[in-house]
Amino acid sequence: MQQYFVEAMGKVSAEDKMGIETLREQGLGYRVIAAKYPQKQCNVNMVKAICRCVDEAGSAVVRKPGSGQPKTVRTSENIKNVSEMICS
Repeated sequence: MQQYFVEAMGKVSAEDKMGIETLREQGLGYRVIAAKYPQKQCNVNMVKAICRCVDEAGSAVVRKPGSGQPKTVRTSENIKNVSEMICS
């Protein structure tokens, strides 16, 4: 079930997310919003997830600061270790 949800989320463009965000701000329910996007095979759970992003972050397109995996690859220790490996 989780895999289907991820695949379905990929079908929704940024423009669609902004449209869903606008409909959410107008006070429409999840089922009504999902019905407005039949070509995207939008189900209620997908709309709920997008609306949750709107409620938490204020936007469905802009991600919350600090979301995603932190970039820990270029730490000073790793840079030093890689340069030692290259020079040896």
